[in-house]
Amino acid sequence: MAVKVLVTQLGQHVIADTKQVSRKETDELIAYWVKEPRLIIYNRDDEGNMTINFGNFCPVSDENEFSIKESHIVSILEPRDDVQTAYTSKVFGNESGTDTTEDGADPDLTDGTDGVRTQGSSPEPDDSVGENEGDTDEVA
Repeated sequence: MAVKVLVTQLGQHVIADTKQVSRKETDELIAYWVKEPRLIIYNRDDEGNMTINFGNFCPVSDENEFSIKESHIVSILEPRDDVQTAYTSKVFGNESGTDTTEDGADPDLTDGTDGVRTQGSSPEPDDSVGENEGDTDEVA
């Protein structure tokens, strides 16, 4: 599996450890299997700093692995290195993609959001990344 950003038909950006699911007989792609999916939530403050938060994909479910039908995905992108590192660290507690911490990816033990802040005044974020220490009430 590999960390990818999936863009859904609804316009959601989902980051997850992802692999393709195909029919054995025809090798036809039918779905994507996602592990530890997180919605990417974008915010920009008055100074032009962009904050990227990771919110639970479905906060009313304890499922952390499932399939998404292929037709619901519009695009698959490689995450920026800093975003992938932040996601892997927050969700799995390390960079190897496996959970070695007590509260690594358990949604019951977190507030459901993890953040990355990119500073810059242009619409495109720059490469400086830091922790989001601000209030995360904007994530529901």
